Amino acid sequence: MRSRRIIAGAGITMSVLLASVVLVQAPARAADTAPCDPRGTTASDATIARQLNQSLTGGMRGAMDAYRVSCARVIAATIKGRGLPVRAAHLAITTTIPESTIRNLTYGDRDSLGLFQQRPSQDWGTPAQIMDPVYATNRFVDAMLGIADWRTGPIGRICQDVQRSGHPDRYNTATADGIAIAEAIWRAIGQPDTRVGHSVTGDEFTDLVATKSDGTMWLYSNNFNRDNGWPYSDVRQIGSGWTNYDRIVPADATGDGYTDLVAWKPDGTMWLYSNNFNRDNGHPYSDVRQIGSGWNAFNRIIAADATGDGYTDLVAWKSDGTMWLYSNNFNRDNGHPYSDVRQIGSGWNSFNRIVASDATGDGYTDLVAWKPDGTMWLYSNNFNRDDGRPYSDVRQIGSGWNGYNRIVASDATGDGYTDLVAWKPDGTMWLYSNNFNRDNGHPYSDVRQIGSGWNAFNRILA
Repeated sequence: MRSRRIIAGAGITMSVLLASVVLVQAPARAADTAPCDPRGTTASDATIARQLNQSLTGGMRGAMDAYRVSCARVIAATIKGRGLPVRAAHLAITTTIPESTIRNLTYGDRDSLGLFQQRPSQDWGTPAQIMDPVYATNRFVDAMLGIADWRTGPIGRICQDVQRSGHPDRYNTATADGIAIAEAIWRAIGQPDTRVGHSVTGDEFTDLVATKSDGTMWLYSNNFNRDNGWPYSDVRQIGSGWTNYDRIVPADATGDGYTDLVAWKPDGTMWLYSNNFNRDNGHPYSDVRQIGSGWNAFNRIIAADATGDGYTDLVAWKSDGTMWLYSNNFNRDNGHPYSDVRQIGSGWNSFNRIVASDATGDGYTDLVAWKPDGTMWLYSNNFNRDDGRPYSDVRQIGSGWNGYNRIVASDATGDGYTDLVAWKPDGTMWLYSNNFNRDNGHPYSDVRQIGSGWNAFNRILA
């Protein structure tokens, strides 16, 4: 039942995408291939093919045409329709290069068919199903999702783990072209319709949640548009009893677009408060369950969608400055999102403050960090480029920030670029709107006061 629902959803996504482009009649082709897009190729397909033939470095250079791009487009759109990151398209399109040279073949070795050369005799589906590129892509992706390190492992090896080919090295050879083709088409078909996962109320504007020393919790809903650019003017109490926790972070752990809370007790146990804003009449955090233990080895934890898949991961640091990534596997591990961990960095103890912020607006969470001297540094997320090591590039983007005692990342303006909200010891609140594109990659140059009286709270979350 689950796979049928996914395939139907992907078909709807494809119909919307295909209806939005100017279609060109597909050229006559030999009987050994079937169309990938039943409505033909597009003018954009032909343009992308020409561009790729100049930029590819492997065996597909000079071989791309509108038909092959249309096949890759169907693969990418199906994957994007499932809410998966471009990494999944890297894997799928790389696989089709040695299997079919990105063609929907009506023949193959023994009973192999289609883009991925899947075999009916090996339970990949009926011949008619395998010849449907949307179905074939979903079957590949379903198998891929069963590989624990599909987001981070070597692309060639993961392709082989899915396909079980007699020629595994061919995937390694095809990887560079597969990534380049996937990236070009991913950009061309636009952004998926997903929420950023940092809103308590489920809209695109980040709310603030604050707690007082008595354990009461308060919600400041974001009314940026309603109140002429003053986002946090409304407040109401939404809970009590939060003194049991020494650390709380907001995280869309369940991937539904509503911000959950993940909390830790001093004994290192981790607890998930799923967001039931709609179900419980605006009181989001009424359900709680334990989802882990042993977290007192870390002195800093933040929530960040480091992998770009729409599920918030956790990034944690130990006192020795090492950085660790807990990828979110909420669906795979039956609602226990943070079971996998790996080290992704070291040397981070030079910073006294770190926040997760999509400063560049690309859908991958970056890190913004401050040193005690008030300088601000941006670690752009290069998860795909650097084989799953997201935070390898750093540059200074500001100074003079030691006047603030609290800073959170918040898309206060709702434009998809994460702003910064900062507080001074006197309780005044200041908004640094993100002007990444306007100011040549320096996102936080504008500031204005948007509130006061915030020193009543001992914790503020965004």
